[in-house]
Amino acid sequence: METIVNNQLNHAGNQSGLATQLGAMLRSMRVVDLSPTLERGIPNWPMHPPLVIDKARLKARDGYYSQLLMISEHTGTHVDAPAHFHDDLMHVTIDTFPPDVLIAPAVLYDFSDKDLQPGDLISLDMVKTYEAETGVQVGEGEIPLINFGWMQRFWRTDDQSTWFVKNAPGIQEDAIIYFKERGIRAIGCDTVACEMAVIEGVGQETTGHTTHWLPNGILIIEMLTNLHQLSLRSLFVATPMKIKEGSGSPIRPVAFCEP
Repeated sequence: METIVNNQLNHAGNQSGLATQLGAMLRSMRVVDLSPTLERGIPNWPMHPPLVIDKARLKARDGYYSQLLMISEHTGTHVDAPAHFHDDLMHVTIDTFPPDVLIAPAVLYDFSDKDLQPGDLISLDMVKTYEAETGVQVGEGEIPLINFGWMQRFWRTDDQSTWFVKNAPGIQEDAIIYFKERGIRAIGCDTVACEMAVIEGVGQETTGHTTHWLPNGILIIEMLTNLHQLSLRSLFVATPMKIKEGSGSPIRPVAFCEP
């Protein structure tokens, strides 16, 4: 990606401003939408309120069309802030983070070929083997994106949609610590609770939320989609909503990938 950036900027030269050069560079890249459509019946954590969409105003009746949304902070693709799990960090809510906190280089960790089952855990050995095979490794200030293959296999919006959130693989504590020690700013995944495995609605250990990530200011992004379309490295771009004292926020992230 660095080569593409340099080539684009050199090509533009001094003929235009930096913003124009950056815009041209981004338009030359492949864009991947990483969020599912917000619609009736989408999976959500069982204890969270469901998404409600109502056609509150209709053109024929009211002169214009508009929908009413009732939405949890943790609906669809969303980000968790430290206050979500920690009473002693209630001052570290989503509105206290800068708007560009989720704009950073990202590295794909793709385990979708492992046929993971509910309760299975990605270990540090698996992470290091993946890094050795692909030649990529997440660095300080970057965002690892973990693809369990869960969205591809089990996302649905019919009357069986809750299976997706009541069952999920997760991440072993040694790998959780490894990502923390790499100095990441956030971590994303395609399951409902990222590192926490879920079996028949029962959540297992969640030390990323409780011990290693959120308490250290590492944000957790959940329910990403289309991770299988990413290049190994990309530019991740998302902005949380500025919700007063928010425990998190829905987001619509995109990734700019090499062509």
